[in-house]
Amino acid sequence: YRVNLNKSTLRLNSARDTVLTERNFNSYAEDPAAAAQSFQLRRSFMQVDSQLAISEAVTRKFNTAYSALDNVVNLVDNTREGSAMSAVMTGATATTGSGRTALGQELLQLADSIIETMNCKYGDHFVFSGADGLEVTFTWQGTGENRQLMYRGIPVDAATGSADCNTLDYLSTEESRFVDIGIGLEEDENGDLIETSAFDSVLQGINALGYGEDADGDPKNIASIIYRMGYILSECDEETGEWKVDANGVSQQEEFMRLMDKLNASATSLKKDHVHLTTKADYLAKNQNLLEDTAYTLNEQIIEIEQCDLADAITSFSWAQYCYNAALKMGNSILSESLMDYIR
Repeated sequence: YRVNLNKSTLRLNSARDTVLTERNFNSYAEDPAAAAQSFQLRRSFMQVDSQLAISEAVTRKFNTAYSALDNVVNLVDNTREGSAMSAVMTGATATTGSGRTALGQELLQLADSIIETMNCKYGDHFVFSGADGLEVTFTWQGTGENRQLMYRGIPVDAATGSADCNTLDYLSTEESRFVDIGIGLEEDENGDLIETSAFDSVLQGINALGYGEDADGDPKNIASIIYRMGYILSECDEETGEWKVDANGVSQQEEFMRLMDKLNASATSLKKDHVHLTTKADYLAKNQNLLEDTAYTLNEQIIEIEQCDLADAITSFSWAQYCYNAALKMGNSILSESLMDYIR
């Protein structure tokens, strides 16, 4: 009787635990096959969950970058009224001094607006500062004609072949930060990362706005071009609108018109980078959805293995409790008769 009572007690406790935890098993020994399968699924789920968190952060960063770059593209779109390009077209034909100098101030402010936009942040990190997100992306140094744009402390309009331009070349093409967003993450036989199996989360502001000098010694950076054009216009005679003449006797109108053509080319390059960023942002969004679907499927599989059918568990618990009570009742009858026999 004592053995059977203990068995009934164990069955009751087990059934009670199943109802309380809603789990099919609470230890590996209870169901080794299911426990092993559950371990594999949970390990996969943890990996996907980590990838999902990384992907979400990168996606939000790229969405922030997209919004910022979209704003800059709109500023330099000559089809939009009030954009930088339409202002330049006005400046090319304006003859009054006050009109040109006022436009010059607008272009100077526009150059500042572009840089402020490109200095956007996601969290505590500057979005367009490459792998060093803690350093401010763009800054201005100097004033007037000697004012120059800096990228992470390096002159943006560095001459071709200079040490600064070599550094900018490296930042533009070589600097990277690869993250695991669930596209494979593999290493080659030497233990080096296979770059196509990860995602490069670096965004370089100089790739969007341009850097270095061209063959004429003019800046390639669109903000630098706009600033220089604004400065030239602001130097025009406020009354007559005459263009300033340099030390060689050459009117700055020639430089202005040359820069206007280069602004068109720079704006086209900016739009291409914007389209490229749009493609990456769309890819990240689709990958995010795929990871979410994978995580959901894994979670469903885990629940299917580990979680019990609560209705069945309650039924089993009720039956175990009935059996236990019946055993107790039988025991009470036996113990009562034995005790009376002993007293007699």
